[in-house]
Amino acid sequence: MRLKSYAAIFTVFLVSGAALGADEKQARLTVAPVGERNPRNSEAAIAVLKGGDLLLGWTEFYAGSDADHAPARIRGKISKDKGRTWGEKFTLVENDGGCNVMEVNFIRLKSGGLALFYCKKNIKDKDIGVMMRVSEDEGRTWGAAKQFSPNGKYTGLTNGRCIRLRTGRILLEAWEGGDSFCLLSDDDGVNWREGGRIKPDHGDCWEPVCLERKDGTVMMLMRTMLGGQYKSISKDGGGTWGKAVASPLTGSGSPAYVTRVPGTGDMLAIWNNDLGSTVSRTPLTSAISTDEGETWSHLRNIEETPGDRWAYPAITWIGNEALLTYFSYTGGISLHLRRVPEAWFYGK
Repeated sequence: MRLKSYAAIFTVFLVSGAALGADEKQARLTVAPVGERNPRNSEAAIAVLKGGDLLLGWTEFYAGSDADHAPARIRGKISKDKGRTWGEKFTLVENDGGCNVMEVNFIRLKSGGLALFYCKKNIKDKDIGVMMRVSEDEGRTWGAAKQFSPNGKYTGLTNGRCIRLRTGRILLEAWEGGDSFCLLSDDDGVNWREGGRIKPDHGDCWEPVCLERKDGTVMMLMRTMLGGQYKSISKDGGGTWGKAVASPLTGSGSPAYVTRVPGTGDMLAIWNNDLGSTVSRTPLTSAISTDEGETWSHLRNIEETPGDRWAYPAITWIGNEALLTYFSYTGGISLHLRRVPEAWFYGK
């Protein structure tokens, strides 16, 4: 019943042969393939460095297991040609957790430094700390880790998030115990506090993503097991949140990503549009909103190979081109990157 009502909300402009093709953009680049004792490369983000180079960070599982709590470190690669090719991998953060370190997020500080946020998993299902390191030399070296989540709690992040509002406030999206919230800093990352928590009335939520709307309010999308992404609005920069309501973005219990298209100012969402499934994670779909997240149109499938799964998308814009990272499952969990012109998302 809920899926049928959502269909009426969408203004859908499906394009024949909607999945991305080599004639429309660069073919998919497997930027971190699996290898010996390395069955999983996942959860990535890209930072733009001051000289124009790009820094890719991702989670590398190195001990033969791809389980979420298996040993993993954060690796990096540099691109000098806007993501077309990438150099050799190197270590950004070595595993100093009881389980692993993962979930890369970057943001440029007003001081000029580059901040890296990640999770330090210490005890499976019981203890994850949110960590911050700062690089003053564009990612070549990193300062000491600072934890700003409570000890002994399972506070999670998701890759490729973290935004700065027009007020200067930094929002780092987080979740714990079935609640979604943001960690807030009003002094460029020196001090942090927890904003208000939000969850749907009839279930839990995790792995939120936020975007500031044109009127200064903040929209949050939340992963749920209730048939799709739920949405909440904050009128005070993540301090408190309005009621969590079902959004038109139906699909599996997997995280979405939302960003703003540079050339138009519209919102762009990437999520698993698998129509009520909780496990399939295919297709991986994009949609455009011209009314600040109320309705979505121009649905296009980025990946739709039957039998495979695609997950944890994140975008960094280079001009009018989206550098989209995500991972797949078939043949091992490998990390992929596509360079997608913004016009493609509109079916042009």
